[in-house]
Amino acid sequence: MGAHGTLVLEDVPEGVWSAFQADRSRVRIPSRAHRDHVERWARSRRVGAPLEPESVDDDLLRGEAFRLRAEHLEVIEALGAAVLARATGHLAEHDFVCLLADVEGVVVRSEGGGRFAPEAKRVRLMEGARWAEPTRGTNAIGTALAERRPTFVLGRAHYARPYHGLACYAAPIFDAHGRVVAVLDATGRSDGAHDEIGQVVLAAAGALGELLRLEAFASAGGSILRVLAHTMERTHDPMVLVEARGRVSKVNASARLAVGAAGRSSRATLGLDWGTLVEHARSGLPLHVERPDGRGGARAFRLFAEPVVGVSAEPLAVLVRLEPATSRAVATTVDPTDAFRRIHARDASVARSIEWARTLAKSELPVMLLAETGSGKELFAEAIHAASPRASGPFVAVNCGALAPTLLESELFGYAPGAFTGADRRGRRGLLREADRGTLFLDEVAEMPLAMQVALLRVLETGTYHRVGESTPERCDVRVICATCRDLDEAMAKGTFRSDLYFRLKGATLRLPPLRERSDLTSLVEHLIERRHAKAGWVAPPPLTDEAMARLRAHPWPGNVRELCTVLDVALVTAAGRTEIDVEHLPAELSAGETPREGGGLERAEAKALQRALARHDGNVSAAARELGVARSTVYRLARRLGVDLE
Repeated sequence: MGAHGTLVLEDVPEGVWSAFQADRSRVRIPSRAHRDHVERWARSRRVGAPLEPESVDDDLLRGEAFRLRAEHLEVIEALGAAVLARATGHLAEHDFVCLLADVEGVVVRSEGGGRFAPEAKRVRLMEGARWAEPTRGTNAIGTALAERRPTFVLGRAHYARPYHGLACYAAPIFDAHGRVVAVLDATGRSDGAHDEIGQVVLAAAGALGELLRLEAFASAGGSILRVLAHTMERTHDPMVLVEARGRVSKVNASARLAVGAAGRSSRATLGLDWGTLVEHARSGLPLHVERPDGRGGARAFRLFAEPVVGVSAEPLAVLVRLEPATSRAVATTVDPTDAFRRIHARDASVARSIEWARTLAKSELPVMLLAETGSGKELFAEAIHAASPRASGPFVAVNCGALAPTLLESELFGYAPGAFTGADRRGRRGLLREADRGTLFLDEVAEMPLAMQVALLRVLETGTYHRVGESTPERCDVRVICATCRDLDEAMAKGTFRSDLYFRLKGATLRLPPLRERSDLTSLVEHLIERRHAKAGWVAPPPLTDEAMARLRAHPWPGNVRELCTVLDVALVTAAGRTEIDVEHLPAELSAGETPREGGGLERAEAKALQRALARHDGNVSAAARELGVARSTVYRLARRLGVDLE
């Protein structure tokens, strides 16, 4: 085995080859390497490859039959014209011919060769010739296709005798879906074999595959890679982008901390192959995985996989989110008197919300948090729990809008062993059980389907529930804090939210102001920058210029504090080594903006930001929401309020 998984079939003694041809059962095999040769020769014999292929030398595809073959590789030749030209020129200098063959081993392009060119034609290394194993036996093109990996075949490692004087290097070209679509080959005389030839073929085949990949992503929507990368960097969740064949193309900072140094493959990084990831992405079910923690132990994660689909139905990639298995049920150890100190409050309305939350925390009342996405709902919920009599119990958070309806039921209530296809054979306890004697935080509760609302109401009224696929009742003792950015009065009027559940959850209401209505933006920015500098171990945070701060004040902040955190993270990276953060260091949507000067300017700026996001994603609400760092429901709400057309 050579570099990059290359199959190396080097020259063998004449006696080994001759003995195989005479009587395979009597071959004395001196080494494992020679056994590999014999196995591949045996395959060639099974598929009927001739020892003396002169009889097929004239079986060349010509005319319309050849044109149809060549058409299939026109995209590769067009996209990779420069790559192929450089490779051909380099190989010709070493007297090697450069060949491009299709998935059946038919050569559709043959160029270069230097002094070897006349001999290349003699042995039919030419356009229209078929070099699959059934036609030529063991050879670099055919064997690379048969085994889907780079292959080097030297001298008598070839099955057919006329090719014993050749050295052949071939590498498959994979498209964005991981399918072999062509083979790139370099062939010359065996005495000219050199590692550099193989490196040229590997590099060129890899470059051609990368061009196909980029073309596929471009066809899927041009900016999809940018959107995915932007989304991954905006979130604090560990995320990994895996492309076809398990190639890890991006790992965000949180994932590097979670799984350590990322490998080049999904198996090295996540312990899962490409097929398994695609299967779970299509099922919509989470997967339990464990990864080494670097100290001889292991960390458990819940893995959520989302397929990234292009113009065809096949996934181009899978976006993986990792959730520490213990993060859903964490015992809070913060002293109750310090529970709310994590919340920055120089704004009077925020300060009033904190005082009201302190009062509510001492009771067992359910609490309903009303706030836009990104305003700090979960931070408030954690603080209420930490300041409550249940502080020693678990705090369990679940986003009702982030889970499919069928998945939400099994996540919340758990399920019995073998309850459904793909279920953990050991079953699952469920989040209600994990939250027992603690606090259950239901974020985006308005997104909960009606059937689940009925089941949750029963839990709140009786304290009992059933796991999916099980008839034995379970009991739980939880305090519920819920949150939503939706107008629940409107939802009840439309019949999408049950009034009996609403009044059960609405023990006390806590409203959090959106960032655009807060008066403490400047101090909040300074606080967030200082916290980020302290976390990163830097000495002194750079101040913002007046122009940069004015640009922040003018922004509508549809993503609220979460969006502000992302903006500041970008600014700190862009301004690294500078003495201050200026407008040019802000993300493009802020650095290119204009400061509103009239009373209606804020709404116009909000509408403009929303329209730009929608336009960049061809009206795709989900993609626009990800870019803005808000929930889909927030986009719909903003569109209604601002009169932005979503059609």
